[in-house]
Amino acid sequence: MRRQLPYLVEKDPRFPENLEHRKHWEYAQVVVGLEQLGALHQDALVLGVGAGHEEAIYDLSTRVRWLFATDIYGSGYFRAGEADARMLLDPDHFARCPYNRNRLVVENMDALDLRFEDRTFDAVYSLSSIEHFGGLAGATRALDEMARVLKPSGIVALTTECVINGESGLSRPGLEVFTPDGIRSLVSSVPALNPVGELDFSLSAKTRALKPIRLSDAVADAKRGHTEYPHVLIELDGCVYTSFSVFLQKTAAATR
Repeated sequence: MRRQLPYLVEKDPRFPENLEHRKHWEYAQVVVGLEQLGALHQDALVLGVGAGHEEAIYDLSTRVRWLFATDIYGSGYFRAGEADARMLLDPDHFARCPYNRNRLVVENMDALDLRFEDRTFDAVYSLSSIEHFGGLAGATRALDEMARVLKPSGIVALTTECVINGESGLSRPGLEVFTPDGIRSLVSSVPALNPVGELDFSLSAKTRALKPIRLSDAVADAKRGHTEYPHVLIELDGCVYTSFSVFLQKTAAATR
């Protein structure tokens, strides 16, 4: 987290202490996880799906041969934020940590129709984006596309929203908040991908004790450039959720 977010270290030398944010955890989780699974190396090709302009893009560009960042830049609900069209022409504008600009390729691309050949990438990642792709059906199609462009034995690093207080999941236009069972169904919907280890939905006592932030408040804060910490649990209509990360490996025998 400190490597990816040096400007927050400048803000508070104790970072990530006192500035806890679930997105920072996501960024670190994907890089550390892919490193531990051997998916990051000097010849690796890595694809970010719904990548926006998050710090993980820039950090990964220093660890692989090519990092392809894809999103529907300039369109959709997030066009004024994470999917800002300026990313297509000037990724330097959003870089807040060191990166290798010669190894970053930014492309406008729909997650449901990845315009790459089968078996192209060593790893594919998507951070809290798949829940915006059109419910379970859209998420399943996107995950199937990720599997298609992944090399056999390659890794998909997927993060999405997960309900933690036992409530039913939420299904709204542009947002699907999964329950643990919903995530299990999503993961099992693509036979070519298998979880690396058991799915673990447990939370620490410290996390459970945190006060949730209402989604409306979080959105309003983001628009005015403010963040309320700790920013770990989100509440919407009685449903409390946070980030869940899973790593999936493509079977060696996959036909595509």
